[in-house]
Amino acid sequence: MIKNKYNILSNESLASTQTSLIGMDLSCLPEWTILIAKNQTSGRGQSKNVWESEDGKNLTFSILLKPSFINIADQFLITQVLSLGIYDFLSKHIQDVYIKWPNDIYVKKNKIGGILVNNKLQGEDFTFSICGIGLNINQTSFSNSPNPTSMKIELDEDFNLEVLLIDLLDSIYSRYDRLRVKKISDYKAEYISKLLYYNIWAEYEYEGNLVEAKILDVNQYGHLILIKRDKTRIEADLKQLKFCH
Repeated sequence: MIKNKYNILSNESLASTQTSLIGMDLSCLPEWTILIAKNQTSGRGQSKNVWESEDGKNLTFSILLKPSFINIADQFLITQVLSLGIYDFLSKHIQDVYIKWPNDIYVKKNKIGGILVNNKLQGEDFTFSICGIGLNINQTSFSNSPNPTSMKIELDEDFNLEVLLIDLLDSIYSRYDRLRVKKISDYKAEYISKLLYYNIWAEYEYEGNLVEAKILDVNQYGHLILIKRDKTRIEADLKQLKFCH
């Protein structure tokens, strides 16, 4: 994939690339429009979380996809595609990369990246997917993140952000294009196999209670399926379950 295949819109500073991209006339923009900011002052995370990023040190951008070939009920495929694409990219440089359900990227037990997907529907059609991505590259000092890491922390070297951006986009594009061509939900098993704590006993906080459970599966809607020691199954969404590291 060459750089010209992407419609890259660069900005020195934005509050949030995802919020800014959502506010544009998406119907007039080509798929694979990339809105990137060197400095993202109020990056969005899950719920009311804010993504912390030092000016000019990381990759903070949003991708416009137009996945009309995906059924509305299969929206979680977009999260799987993005997660696996970022996993592919990082695994070329770093060992022990994991996907922390549903959409965080970890190295060992430390967070290196995150994804936030905002899907737009029109009737029965899946029209737009605005995919915000934050990946820690050259930042080494964090003030508000509880367990952060970065490529520089892991590998003790500085990286060229422009080069890494294209490499990362190529990795995501490859996953997305494979899904488009096959038009099947073939990423689920691979996504699950790369989940942090998959098929091992770990502690979670489920609806306010501490439980020991093992990840078994992820359903069509992205809910995590776990089994407790007493064989009781749990089906949890993001609001119900917290990981205990």
